[in-house]
Amino acid sequence: MKIYLSAFCLFLVSISNFCALAQTGFFLIVTTKENCSHLIKTVDNGQEYCITGDPIIGGGEFQVEGNLQDDLLHENQFFSLRLTTGGLETLRLICTNFPEKQLVLVVNGKAAGIYNNKNFKPAQLMSISGKANSKEFNWVYDHLKNKN
Repeated sequence: MKIYLSAFCLFLVSISNFCALAQTGFFLIVTTKENCSHLIKTVDNGQEYCITGDPIIGGGEFQVEGNLQDDLLHENQFFSLRLTTGGLETLRLICTNFPEKQLVLVVNGKAAGIYNNKNFKPAQLMSISGKANSKEFNWVYDHLKNKN
C-alpha cells in the first residue's frame, strides 16, 4: 500500500508541476531561486526565473487585440494585450502596493517579458514589443493569439 501511495503522490506532484509550467498569465518573480518549486525559463531558454505558484492575472483576464505590426523602421514588431477590468485593477494594486516587485508575463510556461513595477504604468491596453521577425517573439504572439 505504501508503494502505491508514494507512486500516486509522485503522479500528483508531476501533474501539478506540468499544470504550473503550462500556465499563461502575469506572475510575481520570487527573488530567491533556492528551493524554487516554480522555476521557468525564457522563450529562448537563456534565463531562469522563480515565480509564484499562481498567476496574479490569469490568462483568461487578457487577450490579444489586433494583429502583429511593424514599427516604422521595421526593426521591431508589436501587438496589444487588452486586460479585463478586473485584471487591470489587480495590476494597479500590485504596482501601487509592491513597487519593488517584478512581474513576468508567462506564456505556456515560458517567460516572455519582465516588467519592473517602478517604471511600469498599468493600462487596459498594453503594447508588447520585440525584435522584428524573431522566432521567439512570433512564438509569444502566436501562442497568446491562439489561447483565445
